[in-house]
Amino acid sequence: MGAASMTISWLRFNGLAVPPLAWVVGTQLGQITPYIDCSRHVALTPAVCGTLLLVSIAGTAASRLSPKLVGRAERFIIDAGFLIASAFVFALILQGAASMLLDPCQR
Repeated sequence: MGAASMTISWLRFNGLAVPPLAWVVGTQLGQITPYIDCSRHVALTPAVCGTLLLVSIAGTAASRLSPKLVGRAERFIIDAGFLIASAFVFALILQGAASMLLDPCQR
């Protein structure tokens, strides 16, 4: 198995790994960055959410763009990863919307 083959094999499962990790990072940073937003009067939280959303979408797209010549079990894992990734992308969208709508200094 060559390096290119291992890279393609790893990219197939990005939908199962990247969006949940992006959501975890976004949730943790969502607890920290509002304090920075309020004290420095910057919009760091929406920027972080937007960046993590783009990373999550890129990971999902990478898994969907994998070659179609895979077995049924691998195709099921790729498709299940896409559905799971869609749920986490939706959660990141909601976190980003909340960070744009709510004032961080209203605690």
